[in-house]
Amino acid sequence: MAREKELPPEVAEEAPPKPKGKLKKIIILVVLLFVLLGGGAFAYLLLVDEPTTDKTKHVEKAMMPLEPFLVNLADKDSRRYLKVKIDLEVDTEKTAKELEKAMPRIRDQLIFLLSSKSYQDISTPEGKLQLKKEILARLTALPTGKKISGAYFTEFVAQ
Repeated sequence: MAREKELPPEVAEEAPPKPKGKLKKIIILVVLLFVLLGGGAFAYLLLVDEPTTDKTKHVEKAMMPLEPFLVNLADKDSRRYLKVKIDLEVDTEKTAKELEKAMPRIRDQLIFLLSSKSYQDISTPEGKLQLKKEILARLTALPTGKKISGAYFTEFVAQ
């Protein structure tokens, strides 16, 4: 420090600059590393399929909405009705198109089942769950119903 004070201002300014090239190279390498890692991660996500746990081909399920049902309930002491909308879960869109051909048979089975219920049968959560099970059992018993894996209420009004 004592030497720096002794040097005239012109000489102190002409001293060789500190090497900044190393710092620039390190920054460029770090940025390049992040770009490569980001590109690699993007390519991995884009090109690699997600693994399936059961080692089989992943099958997309399809939902098949049915037209709403409006039926009289089987109550003897009063006139009550049920309006219900049901979506069926099937294995593929192709199956849904095949089931369209069997729609009169499907609707017939569901109308008979729904109209056989009383308000008491379907007014509780347990009753609705039982009805859902019965719907699925009726539909899977049909020749075309083997590919139906679920039935879901999307509207349910009993009055």
